[in-house]
Amino acid sequence: MTTDVLGARGYERLRRAAETHREDLVVRLGGEVGLRPAEMAQLRVADVETVGNHHFLAVRDGETVTRETYLPSGVEHDVRKFASAAGRDDDEPLLSVSARRLQMLVGEVADRAAETEQRLADVSSRDLRWRFAADLLADGVPAHVVCALGGWERLDRLAPLLDEPDREAVVSAVDSAQTDTAPARLRRTIGVASEVGAALSEAATGQEIAETVCDRLAATEGFRFAWLAEHTGDGLTPRAIAGTGEQRVTEQRRAHGDVATDAIEGNEVRSVEGRDGPVVFVPLVREDAVSGALAVGTTAGIGDAEREALGALGAHVGAALSAVERKRLLLADTVTELTFKSTDADAVTVGLSATLDCRVELSGVVPVGGRSLLYYLVVDGASTDAVLDYVTDDPATVDARLIEDYRDGALLEVVVTAAPTLSLVENGGRIRDLTAESGEATITAELPTDTDLRGVVDTVVGAYPGTTLSAKHETERPVETDTGFRKHLSDHLSDRQATVLEAAYHSGYFEWPRGTTAEELADSLAVSAPTLHNHLRKAQQKVLTAFFAEASETPSREVKGEV
Repeated sequence: MTTDVLGARGYERLRRAAETHREDLVVRLGGEVGLRPAEMAQLRVADVETVGNHHFLAVRDGETVTRETYLPSGVEHDVRKFASAAGRDDDEPLLSVSARRLQMLVGEVADRAAETEQRLADVSSRDLRWRFAADLLADGVPAHVVCALGGWERLDRLAPLLDEPDREAVVSAVDSAQTDTAPARLRRTIGVASEVGAALSEAATGQEIAETVCDRLAATEGFRFAWLAEHTGDGLTPRAIAGTGEQRVTEQRRAHGDVATDAIEGNEVRSVEGRDGPVVFVPLVREDAVSGALAVGTTAGIGDAEREALGALGAHVGAALSAVERKRLLLADTVTELTFKSTDADAVTVGLSATLDCRVELSGVVPVGGRSLLYYLVVDGASTDAVLDYVTDDPATVDARLIEDYRDGALLEVVVTAAPTLSLVENGGRIRDLTAESGEATITAELPTDTDLRGVVDTVVGAYPGTTLSAKHETERPVETDTGFRKHLSDHLSDRQATVLEAAYHSGYFEWPRGTTAEELADSLAVSAPTLHNHLRKAQQKVLTAFFAEASETPSREVKGEV
């Protein structure tokens, strides 16, 4: 009978025996995600979805998604790190080898592990899946949930891992089943969360999102009312109300303000017994930071499962609010531009420029999961080793990677978890420019004109006292037509680059699965494969530069200014 032959200790020994990033990732995908080798072989970064602080993976059989499983944060980080290092596109197979090769790879790792612990010699990918199931069951995850996550069709497959219940466990389970009235409410909660989620995709504004959420919840059996409020400098400011009146909402904000604050600061669903029944406060998570709360009146207290469902809804609503704000910023003709000066050494760019007497320039910034930003920094005037040592030791960074080494500087990728720019991005801003020299940084960001600018500035300055607002003005974005964009590209692409790019497009090179390979395309154009890749990479770089950097190349026209 199959059991967990690895155990926690054996699993750790197996991981230590992995000699490459790929080997360790394969072991983790089996032992912590429960994937079969055939499923690992089809894994793509595009299959990962982040909801709040949690990650989920769509497991594929060809183009069909067979199930969704949970992806621990550590494994999600390793997946993205491997994809970056290997140059994998999001829609390309991550591991790029066959299922059989992945099985053999696990065997090779097991052979090395057996040098210190002989019992690990015969460990297979199947044993990794048993370790995955045993670990979840030990943590109290219900067997039917483990079955679904791991893709087992019947519960009896997990029988060897389950203990026989004693009389005390049986009595406890029966009592719980007889007294728990949550399943019906839970189904309603999940149902309305699903309906709201579908409706959010059609909402065009933040106000429409807020009203949709509140209206749907208030109209659902088991809920009495709902109101959504943003967290501002003045506390909670309601954006939408359904099922109750403004005066009652004001009373609830006063009576339960501490509970709402706890929900926001702790990023956790909290409930309190109100005058007319329970009130639940759900944090709204936007860009991995809590920006407000959704208050819901219920007819009865809620259980843990309902808390999780409402918490997921809060993350979904927050993500939708962030999405419409980003879209609004991109489409806005007029935006507010804020410029900050910072001498706060807690900001990594300021501290780096002061300590190493160098110049630091941000060439790109990308928001990533876990309330962090991906900085691409160009550093001039300092050795690469000194720069890497500094950013690695800085408490505001969690990872750093050298992209290119110059004689007297470097291009780095740095994951930053604390910075003045983070608050700007979390409030819907876009970083236009950041440079630091001699311990002073200049940060320029664009925000929608109807943003609570005072609240944003107070947040940045409050977290970084050495930072001040030095300029504020509204700018009008120039409008570029499709024809103008194409002409801009044609002026920058060489004839050969344009030819290669167009041929690749029409031959299906960029589709998935690819309609033609690089070798076939090179043959068609009568060039060598290295020459094709060279032209294609340069052409893609120019297209992406035109798309992502056109704003910095075309000055905005100032409408109104003040300092």
